[in-house]
Amino acid sequence: MDFLSRREHSSKEIYQKMSRRVESIEMLKEVIEGLEQDGLLSDERFAESYFQSRKRRGFGPLRIKNELIQRGVNENIFYSLDTETDWSFYAFEALKKKLHGKYPEDTKDILKLKKFLNYRGFDFKDIDNAFLMLNQENL
Repeated sequence: MDFLSRREHSSKEIYQKMSRRVESIEMLKEVIEGLEQDGLLSDERFAESYFQSRKRRGFGPLRIKNELIQRGVNENIFYSLDTETDWSFYAFEALKKKLHGKYPEDTKDILKLKKFLNYRGFDFKDIDNAFLMLNQENL
């Protein structure tokens, strides 16, 4: 309960954190099932919270999806969350934040920025759209 009072967790996270501290793994699984039945532990709620948090911090859909899968969340939950997100806009916002108002001049700097956005989890279509928006803003 102490872990759940701080932030949302997935059932896999709770299992991993608590399995080192308990004597009976079967009892831990029963407690996790009970928490899920009582609505105190929900992978869907965790995924929604995590998705919104990472999106606001400038991460793209590919990275968020992989991080959720690593945390034990079903891939279908991600797709239900990501229905109407304009990822080009979020790539553009991450790009602006990275640039600090300085427009890249040479190709080397542009390629570094594209690599940065790709590392952040944006696909190439959204990266290209973000650079188009940046060009329009600087005209």
